[in-house]
Amino acid sequence: MFRAPSERPAPVRFASGFERFEQFVLDQGNDPGRLARDVSALWTFLAEHPEALESPELARAAAIFAGNAVAVAHPAATWKVRDEPEIGTRTRSIPVENLVLMMVEHPERRDGFVGTLETWDQEDQDEAEREALDRDSREPVLVLPPEGFERPPFPQRTYVDEHGNVIEYGTRWPLEGPPHDAYSRVSNPDRFAPLLLDVDALVDHLQRWYEVDVRRSTDEDGTKRVHLRPSTGSSLTITGTAEYVRVTAGALYDVVLPDCSCDACDETAESEAGRLEDTVLAIAGGGLQERYPLGRRRWLHTRVVHIDGGWSGGSGAPGPDRSAEQLEQAAATLRSLDDGWWPAWTLRAGAESVARR
Repeated sequence: MFRAPSERPAPVRFASGFERFEQFVLDQGNDPGRLARDVSALWTFLAEHPEALESPELARAAAIFAGNAVAVAHPAATWKVRDEPEIGTRTRSIPVENLVLMMVEHPERRDGFVGTLETWDQEDQDEAEREALDRDSREPVLVLPPEGFERPPFPQRTYVDEHGNVIEYGTRWPLEGPPHDAYSRVSNPDRFAPLLLDVDALVDHLQRWYEVDVRRSTDEDGTKRVHLRPSTGSSLTITGTAEYVRVTAGALYDVVLPDCSCDACDETAESEAGRLEDTVLAIAGGGLQERYPLGRRRWLHTRVVHIDGGWSGGSGAPGPDRSAEQLEQAAATLRSLDDGWWPAWTLRAGAESVARR
């Protein structure tokens, strides 16, 4: 039955059903209250008592106990209704049955998890600030040439797996997902080589319609670079090999396509070309926003508004290769912009602009 907002039950912070595990802890001569207040101690206890997971009922009780311990460590965390019980916030949600299994099988991951709990509150604050920025930010008016970009045809290649079966990238894995070992394998990364054709076509399109200086170069190892310097707006550099394309722009914007090419990932040259085109055409049209530094952690917040109305972006630390001097210079540059938005590139004389919001 529907409830009005004022009638909705409060989020559940602590769940029942942990009593069997509580008794198990007592039987081992330990204090369940101490374990409930100390996730690190709970992790050590479970690693030393794997028999806690031998009974499904006891394992379930241990999972509920562990979830309640997370709620003690992070008071903003609440229980969520899923196929498997989870506890978390909007920024992070933890399946508790997997959590206790990890506690038993991987004692070496304890410190990393405890560190995650310690930074969780800041992650929640960062997410709230990011949402506020997106909510309050104005939307740019993109300035686009009268003709849209047309992707060149990509050559078709066939790839096979170790059994000789054709790999259907894009639909490779069934609904249950890839096998675990696929995350540590990288095969056929050259399937992204057609992106270089897309780069050439994009540069020709931009050079035809915008006032932009284009400089091309090739490194000794075959890496190709294109530097685009418009008369107005953000400069743009595209670096490409047979395995990836990297786009840097603005003061700190930096994206690599694909962001991962392990066998578990299922991107195709076509899907990554779509991301490349969305990014490059948006930057030229005036759809790149950068804000830095934000919050206690001095994060970078980026937003790229695509010409079809969608957007991409996020928040995080700037690249680790940036020096303190470069970061300060970037901050000064971004302060001079209107709400962090880079202006659109200037169209060439005679090109009738198409403005899209």
